[in-house]
Amino acid sequence: MNREIDGTLMKTIEARVIKNIKEEPSNEHCDVWNVEATFLDKIPDDTNRILADPHELQVDQIEGARTDCTRTSVTIRTQRKSGLEPGDVIHLRLD
Repeated sequence: MNREIDGTLMKTIEARVIKNIKEEPSNEHCDVWNVEATFLDKIPDDTNRILADPHELQVDQIEGARTDCTRTSVTIRTQRKSGLEPGDVIHLRLD
C-alpha cells in the first residue's frame, strides 16, 4: 500500500496494536514504552527498516521498529507512553 506522509508518497503497511507496555515496569525513572502490533498484510522480503508515523504514535520513536522472527509482528520503542490502545490500526513506513 502507498500512503502520503508529510507530502511524500511512501510504501506503507497497516498493523493492529496488541499491547502498549512500559519496557521496565519496575524502574520508575524509565519512560521507554513498547508498542507491539501485528501486521495486517505480509511485509515485503526486501524491507530493511520499518518506521511508524509520528502523528499516529503521538510520541517520538526511539529507533527503527523490530520484527519478530516470523515477520508477522513488530515492536516499536517510544519515548513516553503513546496514546495508542489495543485494537488501534497504525500505518508503518517500509524502507
